[in-house]
Amino acid sequence: MFKKIIVFTSCFLFFACAEDNGKITYVEDLTTLKNTSSGRVIGFKHINNSTAWFGIPYAKPPINELRWRAPQPIENSEEIIKAISFSDICFQNRSFVDYSEEKENYIGSEDCLYLNIHSPRNLSGNENLPVMVWIHGGGNTTGAGSGYDFSRLASEQKVIVITINYRLGPFGWFYHPSLIETSNSEEDKSGNYGLLDQILALKWVKKNIKEFGGNPNNVTIFGESAGGHNVFSLISSNLASGLFHRAISQSGSTRTTSIEDASNYVDDEINPGWPTSSKEIVNNILIGYNGAKDIYEAKILQDSMNNSNLKNFLQSLSSSEIFDTYEEKIVAGMFNVPRIIADGYVLPKEGMKFRRGQYNKVPTMLGTNRDEMKLFFALDEEFVTSFANFIIFVKDKEKYEIENEYASNNWKISGVDQPARKLTKSGNPDVFAYRFDWDEEPTYLWMDFSKIFGAAHGFEIPFVSGSLEFFGFERFIINDKSRPAARELSNSMMSYWAEFAYSGNPSSGRKKDLEKWQPWQNGPGKDKFIVLDSTNDKGIYMSNSELFFGDELQRLAEDNRIGDIKIKCEYINNLKESGNKSNFTLEECKKL
Repeated sequence: MFKKIIVFTSCFLFFACAEDNGKITYVEDLTTLKNTSSGRVIGFKHINNSTAWFGIPYAKPPINELRWRAPQPIENSEEIIKAISFSDICFQNRSFVDYSEEKENYIGSEDCLYLNIHSPRNLSGNENLPVMVWIHGGGNTTGAGSGYDFSRLASEQKVIVITINYRLGPFGWFYHPSLIETSNSEEDKSGNYGLLDQILALKWVKKNIKEFGGNPNNVTIFGESAGGHNVFSLISSNLASGLFHRAISQSGSTRTTSIEDASNYVDDEINPGWPTSSKEIVNNILIGYNGAKDIYEAKILQDSMNNSNLKNFLQSLSSSEIFDTYEEKIVAGMFNVPRIIADGYVLPKEGMKFRRGQYNKVPTMLGTNRDEMKLFFALDEEFVTSFANFIIFVKDKEKYEIENEYASNNWKISGVDQPARKLTKSGNPDVFAYRFDWDEEPTYLWMDFSKIFGAAHGFEIPFVSGSLEFFGFERFIINDKSRPAARELSNSMMSYWAEFAYSGNPSSGRKKDLEKWQPWQNGPGKDKFIVLDSTNDKGIYMSNSELFFGDELQRLAEDNRIGDIKIKCEYINNLKESGNKSNFTLEECKKL
């Protein structure tokens, strides 16, 4: 039982628990045959009165000479593509979500640029339905589009939902001189290959979705966690202009990585790079595969190599040989590599500032969950006592709640309040914010999951999709008592999301029977965000509160619940590192 609990937790951290690792095959239905730029595709009748097409290629396999290059459109296939099973997921670390018997450290393939389509069944052929393109999360180092079932959202709300794969980790984001200086393409030189994959997928949607009953002039991009981060990136990229018309960021971020951080050596005297910068990784590769004895020799060798030869050498390595060089801490498959690179072409050099006239101005929804960080704390031995990876109980309940409060508020400031203020100030009147508060998990034995998880990171996804499925572990999350209200909340959230896709304003939902969702308004006392909770608790209501980094720092300084000054200073540093430019520091912290 307990193993299932921890696996469930890791599924959400990974955000891509595909059915049987994506290998289920369905029976094709001849009535689903469609003509696309990839070739003729045939799908199948799926669950919840939906139709689906899984594993449609939208780009050439990014392998061999196309590794670390901008994705190329797929050539039209003369054979019918049987889109009845998921493609391979993109190459990534193995984690709890893989249930195969294989023992390798890695799963997936570099040949992974495919998409999946969910549609209402029995369309007449004359529909012009809104299109929603889901961008999965997983730290941009793990995950897959096949991990999400949007059949209910598609069929009940009459929308077309597409999920996509994009390159991950060092295959998705890698900025190195040997790659930059051996191409004349600005896209190739950007290092943002995973983001370019998403842009090409949107181009495929624009070109082909009418064949499936979708409106190419009404496309909503939506994603969670790293997917929400990517949504903000697409809003900021000129290359994505005109490819989408609404945007939803769920628990996203607006951080970017500089070219210097992504590529320079860590000992660069002027602009030191990350420990996992491209040059440092190439050093590791040269030590492992090219005879350099140590970092010193590897650096000399790398600096002396011809760019073309080095590029060819890197492209000749196997996927696992590249991943083997990363020694960063891995959490549920995720690890820290430079990504979302502010290269000056795909993304502005100054990052995501949302200045007037300098981003894709579309109606935008953004939100976080009240207890974002509890999911991560529940996996951390600092916070929980565990045996054989089984969560047993929280060590210090007060510390658990305090750290979650500040860290989750910090996430809300970075992912909602601050970008909402910027977007509104830039002249976008259609900014809608939310906070997901549902926390009605049951108590099982001595474990109160409403306290362990609460409204944790990723828990809103089954409500948005309508599945209310937590990868087979529903009884630990939703019980008979909470299920009716959870279903009611899910129906409301699907209605809001769909109405936003239809009109650019969630308003009162598709049936006009919900609490009216007001846009974010700058200024004290004005409407800010809607709270999404079940009728068993406080229900759905608007709030006029907002958070600022400076206020959080001051509140933290005055918080008498935290007696240890070292812990308080650590909290302050965490807040400042998240993007706050305040010089505020406790005098006691300066002495440590």
